[in-house]
Amino acid sequence: MMRILLFTLFVLCLGCSDDKDEPANQWTRQASGTGEVLLGVAFVNESTGFVVGTNGVIRSPTDGGANWVTQTSGTTKFLRDVYFSSATTGTIVGESGTILRTTDGTTWSPQTSGVSDHLVHVHFLNENVGVAVGQGGKILKTINGGAEWTQQPSGQTIELTGVHLLDENIGVAVGYNGTILRTINGTYWSPITVTGLTANLRNVHFNGNSGLAVSLGGQILRSTDGGASWNIVTSGTTNDLYAVKYQNMTSAYAAGHGQILYTSDGGNTWSPSTTDSFATDLYGLSLVGAHGWATGQDGLILHGGSLH
Repeated sequence: MMRILLFTLFVLCLGCSDDKDEPANQWTRQASGTGEVLLGVAFVNESTGFVVGTNGVIRSPTDGGANWVTQTSGTTKFLRDVYFSSATTGTIVGESGTILRTTDGTTWSPQTSGVSDHLVHVHFLNENVGVAVGQGGKILKTINGGAEWTQQPSGQTIELTGVHLLDENIGVAVGYNGTILRTINGTYWSPITVTGLTANLRNVHFNGNSGLAVSLGGQILRSTDGGASWNIVTSGTTNDLYAVKYQNMTSAYAAGHGQILYTSDGGNTWSPSTTDSFATDLYGLSLVGAHGWATGQDGLILHGGSLH
């Protein structure tokens, strides 16, 4: 009888580790070595990444993020976003039309953008085709890896804060006042109306035809048709959200003021992904496999390991 009882208790304890009872993911702070505001982050694998921010700061990890070193940017302009289309090829955009480019992951060269407005976000489809967006409704496109940038008409004067290319023809850009723009020919952008949406959108990301956008005030939008239509979903927060990234088709993360959110059902429902408290803004977010990095004010870098 005693053996039967012990076996029963053992089986019941196995159920105690059910994922639903596990605590939220822990994101730990890494020593960035800077007090600058870190506005963008891009990791190309678990050990190679880049953060950019105010006063021209570019930093990269020497050992997966335990230590960070400075790279020379050649500018004191605010650098707003960074994107790598390969392990060594990357583009940074920033203040006053700044565009920097590297092909070796170490040295950065300025490129001619042709605009003086602040550029806020950049996304590359591959090493040749990329789009940058920013203030004054600016949309710039390159088809030769950034050697030349061509301005495209957006029909907007407000700030565009996020952009994502789904393929060589289809792309989605978001911005203030609930602005969503979509192109289906890679050149002309048309507005997409979402009923009841007036929030300032800050970022957009796609995995296939599934898309997510986040806003100030905590609104999250979801698309399942390549950005042709959007629905507002419940985020569970009214805090400002600045960044969103898919991990795979069902899992995604959103970062903002004092929190990181997580979804496991493609963006329908969201819950906190960290129990750590930090009364500051997170502006950048990068995911590689089961690892994530979030960056923000006062040189803050958070690393999440063994993510969902």
